[in-house]
Amino acid sequence: MSVLKSEVHNAAAEVPETTPEVSHEISPSFRHLLPEELIEISNEIKKVKFSPYLNHWIEDYERVGQRGRFLWQWCWRGVNITTLPCVDPKLREHVMETKMLSIFYGTLIDDIADREQDREMLQFAISLAAEEWPAERLAFWNGRRHDYLEMISKLWTEVWSRCKTYPQFGSFEHLLRFDNEQTLNAMRYALLANQSPGILNIVEHDLYQPHNMQIMFMATLDLTASPGFDMDELGLVREIFWHAQRMGRIGNMITTWEREVLDRDFTSGIFAHALHRGILGASDLRDLPAHEIMSKLEDASCQDYFFAEWQNHRNQIARKIDIIQSVDLCPYLKGFEQLIKLHLSSRGLM
Repeated sequence: MSVLKSEVHNAAAEVPETTPEVSHEISPSFRHLLPEELIEISNEIKKVKFSPYLNHWIEDYERVGQRGRFLWQWCWRGVNITTLPCVDPKLREHVMETKMLSIFYGTLIDDIADREQDREMLQFAISLAAEEWPAERLAFWNGRRHDYLEMISKLWTEVWSRCKTYPQFGSFEHLLRFDNEQTLNAMRYALLANQSPGILNIVEHDLYQPHNMQIMFMATLDLTASPGFDMDELGLVREIFWHAQRMGRIGNMITTWEREVLDRDFTSGIFAHALHRGILGASDLRDLPAHEIMSKLEDASCQDYFFAEWQNHRNQIARKIDIIQSVDLCPYLKGFEQLIKLHLSSRGLM
């Protein structure tokens, strides 16, 4: 499979012209990418240009947020290759921009849980998605926290107002809200785990934390702009979205855990898995210097476990694709096979 050979568009995307054949069983070739191949992929990501609309929002984000522009270039590329092919072509770029705004929104809240670890601020940020929230409550917050929360409020308002313009919004409004609530609940769990590492376990991690990838929310958003989708197939496609979300989470975990150790952010499944295997103890996460934690994890080769899990979720999707009649999900799976290569190419850059 070639990786990122097509030209990176200036904040625009093309619907694939042909549907690639999907094998039910594949070898995860991404495990053997050469360093020069990973550099080529990351260099292609750095060429991504944004529309004036997205540039405006990125500049607003940069006044309060901590993440660098490479992350947004990476996300745009990821959104491009994983947007459902059933989205109305006339709405595709608009939908992709809406998903980018939702990522800005989710990232700001995630950083409250992982970096700020501020429970009061997190709860207020979560409340901003409720329609009954009175804007004047922001006046009770001062300085940087006020500006940060105001940015979250503006982003959610923009995301939701754009969602309302899509043709199937009436059919998916409550599901969109539900999926966003799952994302926000993942942030709640992250704060609990960061403040009390002893709570970490692989069952709860796998239940809650993958939702912080927002993949199910974004797939539902795609469906709001897909007039031809058959609602009778919704349960089936959501199974596929769930497996895709796990694939996305695994790619994120295996390429960001070193930075998370330095940030003392232990919500990744890497750490839950290490506790489960006895590689680390909860007291190690609290007390050991970052370099000692990294050394223990590197020696244990935890990454192999997650590569195998990624393969399992990938194969589960491949076995279900042919059942779906109203949307061709082969390009969606191919997108997630490329996405993990984007993850591996970004190690140390996000």
